[in-house]
Amino acid sequence: MRTFKQRIMLTAAVVLTVMCLSLAAFQPVGKAAAQDQSSGADQMLSLVGSALVEAGQLNWQSVSDDIAQTEQLWKSLHPSSSAEAADVDSAVAQAGKALKEAEANPDQAKASLSALAKAISAYAKSLKQADAGGGAAAAAGMLPKAEKLLQNVQASDWAAALSSLHEIDLGWKAIETPIRSENAAVYAKLELHMSMIRIALQAEPPRAPQALDETQQFIQLIQDYKNGKIAAEPVQEGNTVAGLIAILNKAYQDVESGLYDEANGQMTSFISEWPSVEGEVQIRSAAIYDKIEIEMSAVSGYLLSDPPSADKAKQTISQMRDQLRPMAEQTTYNAWDAALILLREGLEAILVLAALLAYLKKTGNESKRGWIWSGVWSGIILSCLLAAALTLLIKEAVAGSTRELIEGITGLVSVILMLTVGSWLHSKSNISSWNKYIDSKMGGALARGNLWSLFAVSGLAVLREGAETTIFYVGMASSISYVQLAIGIAGALVALVVLAFLIIRYGTRLPIKPFFLTASLLIYYLVFRFVGESIHALQVASAIPSHTEEMLPTLGALGIYPTWETTVPQLAILIYIVLRFMWKRSDNRPAAQAVKAE
Repeated sequence: MRTFKQRIMLTAAVVLTVMCLSLAAFQPVGKAAAQDQSSGADQMLSLVGSALVEAGQLNWQSVSDDIAQTEQLWKSLHPSSSAEAADVDSAVAQAGKALKEAEANPDQAKASLSALAKAISAYAKSLKQADAGGGAAAAAGMLPKAEKLLQNVQASDWAAALSSLHEIDLGWKAIETPIRSENAAVYAKLELHMSMIRIALQAEPPRAPQALDETQQFIQLIQDYKNGKIAAEPVQEGNTVAGLIAILNKAYQDVESGLYDEANGQMTSFISEWPSVEGEVQIRSAAIYDKIEIEMSAVSGYLLSDPPSADKAKQTISQMRDQLRPMAEQTTYNAWDAALILLREGLEAILVLAALLAYLKKTGNESKRGWIWSGVWSGIILSCLLAAALTLLIKEAVAGSTRELIEGITGLVSVILMLTVGSWLHSKSNISSWNKYIDSKMGGALARGNLWSLFAVSGLAVLREGAETTIFYVGMASSISYVQLAIGIAGALVALVVLAFLIIRYGTRLPIKPFFLTASLLIYYLVFRFVGESIHALQVASAIPSHTEEMLPTLGALGIYPTWETTVPQLAILIYIVLRFMWKRSDNRPAAQAVKAE
C-alpha cells in the first residue's frame, strides 16, 4: 500500500514540474548556451512529469520510454561539472536501475522518479543568476582555517591536517544554517568537499593527491562565494531518508560484490544527498545525526584504503541503515483515526437533530419537521462547499510555501478548535445540561413562531460539524494516505447511517454521559497528537527552533518527539485535560446531590 510520504513525493514532483515550466517563461534572456541548458532542463522536467503521472497508473513501459528520452536529452546537453549536474547523473542512473525492478518494487521506482525531478529542478535553478548575501560572509570566515589546512596537506603533515579539519568542523555548525538558507548548492558543495577531504586524510595510507585537490577546490569555492560569483539560491527539497537508505543498500551490495570503486561512488552520492535530510535527522536525534556525519566519511575511508577494509565498510554501512530506518517510517494517521473524527462529529450532529425532532414531537409541532430537514440539507451542502474552498486554499498555499509549514499551521489551528470542541462536549456530559441546551435552542423559536429559526438551528448544527470535520482532516491530511482516509470516511459514514436510522426512526437513545465523555477523550487524544506533529512539522520547515534532548522519548503514534518545543506544550495539554476532568467532577457533585434530594 502506498504511504503518504511516497504519495506526497509523487504529487510534489508533479507540482514542481509544472511550476518550473511556468517560471521558465519569465526568466531573463542570457547567452545561447545557457538558453539551451535551461530549455533542455525544462524538456527533461516535462518528460519526468509525464513519467510520474504514468507511474501513478503503474504504466511502467511508458515510464521507461520517458526516462530513456530524458537520459538521451541529458547526455546531449553536455552539462558543465557541478554538484547539481552530478546529482542529475546519479538520479538518472538510479531511476534507470529502479525501473528495471518497478514491477516488484513500485514504491522505490516512484521515489527514484521524484528524486530525479527534484535533481533536474535544482540543476535548472542553478543556471539562474542572483546576488550573494549574508551566508557568503559567514563562509568567508573559514578561509584562514582552510588555508592553514592547505599548508598542512602540502607539507604532508597528516596529523596537523586532521587537526585543522577538526577546527573547521567545529566552526561549521555555527554558520551552516545561514549558508544553507541562502544558497543550498554552495552548502551542499562545501559539505561534500569537507567530507571528501576527511575521507582522503583518514584513508590508510592518506590519499595525498585527493586531499590536495579537494582542499584547493574547497578554498576556491569559498572565495567565489564570497566574491559573489555564485548565484544565491533558497533551500531546495532533496532526497528523503528512505532514498538515502536505498543508496546505502546499493553501496552494501557493491561492497559484497567486490566493486569498491562503485561502492565509493554510491557513498559519494549519499554524502551529496545528505544535506537534504540532515535537518530532519537532527531534529529526531542529535546523537544519530552526529554519528552519521562521522560514519559516512569513515565508510569511504575504508573503501579507499589499500587494501580496502571491506568488512569494516559493510559493518558501518549496516549501522547507518539501522540508525536511519526508524526515521524513514513516516508517522501517519490511519483509517481508524479518520473514522473517529467523522464518527464523533457525525454522532454529535445526529444527536442534535434527533433531539430537535423529538422536541417537536413532544410539543405537538411535528408538522414543522420540514424546516428541520431543510436546514440539515442546507448545512450539508454548505459543508461540502466549505471543504472544497478550503482544499483549494490549502493547495494554493502549498504552491507558494513548504508542505511542512502548512501542515504545522493547520494542525495548530485544529488543536485550538478541538480544545474548544472538547470543552463543549465535556460541559454537556450530563442530562440536565443537555436538556437545557436543547430547550434554549428550540423553546424560544417555537414560542415566537419563527420557523426560520428552526431552519437555522438545524442548519448551523450540521454546518458547524462539517466545518470542524474539514479543518480536522486538513490538519491530518499530510500524514494519511488517500486509501486510509477513504476507508475511514466510508466506514464512519456506514456506521452513521445505521445509527441515524435507529435513533431518528425508532427513537433509540444514546447514553448521553458515556457518549460525550468518550467523544471528549478522543478529541483530547487528537489534540495531544496534533500538537506534537504540528510543532515537529514547523521545526522541519525551520519555522521554529528545535532543542533536542536524548533523554526525551520518541513515539510517533502519539506525536512525541525528543525536543523541548514539542514536549512542553504536550505536557501542558496533559495538565489541562486532568484539570478539566477534575473541575467537571467537582461541578457534577452538587447536581447529583440535588437529583437525590428530589
